[in-house]
Amino acid sequence: MKKMLLALVPLALVTACSGGSPQDAASSESHDDHGAGTIKLTHYAADTELFVEVRPLAAGSRRRFDAHLSWLADYRAVTEGTLVVELIWPDGTIDSGKAEVSDTPGIFRVSVRASKAGKPKLRFRLQAKGRESVHEIGEVIVHPTPEAAAASLPKEAEDADAIPFSKEVQWKIPFRAEAVTRGVMAETIPVPVDVRLSPDAEAVVAAPVAGIVRVTGRVPAAGMQVQRGQQLGSIAAQLGGGEDLAGIDLAIRQARIRLEAARREVARMDTLVGAESVPQRRLDEARTAERLASAELAAAQQRRGALGGGGAGVPLVAPISGRILSASIVRGASVQAGAELVKIGNPASLWLVARVPEAQAARLGTPTGIDVQIDGSWVDAREAGTIALVQGTGFVDPATRTAEVVFALNGTRLRPGQRLQGRLQTGRTRDAISVPASAIVNEGGQGVIYVQTAGETFARRPVETGLRSAGRVEVRGEIRAGERVVTQGAAAVRAAATSPNQFGHGHAH
Repeated sequence: MKKMLLALVPLALVTACSGGSPQDAASSESHDDHGAGTIKLTHYAADTELFVEVRPLAAGSRRRFDAHLSWLADYRAVTEGTLVVELIWPDGTIDSGKAEVSDTPGIFRVSVRASKAGKPKLRFRLQAKGRESVHEIGEVIVHPTPEAAAASLPKEAEDADAIPFSKEVQWKIPFRAEAVTRGVMAETIPVPVDVRLSPDAEAVVAAPVAGIVRVTGRVPAAGMQVQRGQQLGSIAAQLGGGEDLAGIDLAIRQARIRLEAARREVARMDTLVGAESVPQRRLDEARTAERLASAELAAAQQRRGALGGGGAGVPLVAPISGRILSASIVRGASVQAGAELVKIGNPASLWLVARVPEAQAARLGTPTGIDVQIDGSWVDAREAGTIALVQGTGFVDPATRTAEVVFALNGTRLRPGQRLQGRLQTGRTRDAISVPASAIVNEGGQGVIYVQTAGETFARRPVETGLRSAGRVEVRGEIRAGERVVTQGAAAVRAAATSPNQFGHGHAH
């Protein structure tokens, strides 16, 4: 677009509006009347779109540049800052003017007086939001007299198909225009896509024994983050094997009695050995009996604790790190051995399972990627995280008549259990001109795009569509790479085609 505009700049840039008489040479310091033989220019910088209307330049005459500036990020009017317009001469001198945004948001009215005739370079510098957006237009012609400037205007060529759509209207509605590109596009086929947790990212904590649930801290609940090895609770085992509480309590008392007797015997033997009344062997035997009695007591107390008496019980431990997906742990609840208590998963470790119809499975080579529809927009799954092919089309399931293609996805933008519309990249590619999918308007079965031919002028162009990939669509027709197409607000542009007086020029210049 820029290259094309530069070629037109010396001849008055883009198009001229008719009407009005040339400025009188004696009125070299007066301002222009809007619409009297104006030139129109559209130019794009990295951050802003510039649309300018100005009369042909003449030496010694002051010209007002009516500059319309939009932020390309959202196509909203620039509502703050200062615009500097410069004529940069080959000898290094500069004729310039500057102005802040006018009472009409988005419009800057900057007057510049050309000091001489010749071919200076034209530059616009917008200083706003703490940064500078520069539009380098290239060489323009400054004519020696206002009469020569007026005579330089090309004859107005009527274009019955041109759609006028003013900046003031564009700024008031959701509007966006994006570039047409040419490049390699991937062939895709439509598929449903199921989002699952990967097999190694999901685990279940089940009751290892029948018993009573005990939790000393926070009760595990869905959404809670846990770490591998973290204890979530414990199970106090229920009585079994012919044991009862009374029998275990009796065993504890008996073990305590034996331990006390063993300790007394150790003290007695220690005294007798010191008096050399008994051999050392008798003391060693007493100490062994003491240790056995202590071990019996500890074992009996542990059995009693596991049955709900305050011991550690059988621990419930998280086997992986992740988030609790579901939990049915209730303090004091009775559970059976093997009952599922907690399900843990890592929601960032996913599988995208695409189901390919058997009629298309044979077309697949090695799939190179997959596009999915998220919140109404098509995106390459790589934008949702890191992906890797896990399984190609190995076989066709006789029950579903589909073949599964699986991609591993590491990301948090999708959720396990979702079903999405997808487009599987088959591995085949070709060079193509493409536009964002939102630029295609279906008009009676015909694909149509609206091309921005100038800042306030659009054209309707029928196209044929082809490949679809990563939110873009291949188009064939009267369209070139570098042109800009309406991707938001096409309905309003279409309405302007039928009612131009309602959407055309309404400048408050």
